Formats: sequence, structure tokens, C-alpha cells
Amino acid sequence: MFAAALNRFDWQKLRLSKPEFLRMLLAGSLWGLALSAGLAGLSAWNHGMVCPDDIAITTAISIVTGIFAIGPIAAYGRR
Repeated sequence: MFAAALNRFDWQKLRLSKPEFLRMLLAGSLWGLALSAGLAGLSAWNHGMVCPDDIAITTAISIVTGIFAIGPIAAYGRR
């Protein structure tokens, strides 16, 4: 049933225009930066210091996750 629904779906509707793509990148990146800043603040609060390696890894993972998770919501939210 799920495969039948996927076969009938019009995949051409999912193409992003340039403004939608930029909105996806911007929203995902900002979400990732905000999340990593919050996690760094939480780490500083709990441990009294912040490890630069932890900040770098957390920021990279948060930005990539934000682009792929929050980005499509921001890009397709106006359709």
C-alpha cells in the first residue's frame, strides 16, 4: 500500500526553486547554530567549562541535522 502511494506521487512538485533552497539552508543553519549554542551553554553550566572539540562537533552535527530536518519544513511551508 505504501509502495503504491509512492508510485502515484508526483515527484516533480518537490523541486525547489532557488529562494526555497536558500530558505532551507538558512533556516536549517540558524536552527543548528541556536541548538549548538544552547548545548554549549548547558555544558558550561554543568561542567564550568566548554571543550572546543565538543563545540565544533556539536555545531557541525546540529547544522547538518537542521538543514535536513528543519530545512524542508521551512522550504515547503509556504506552498
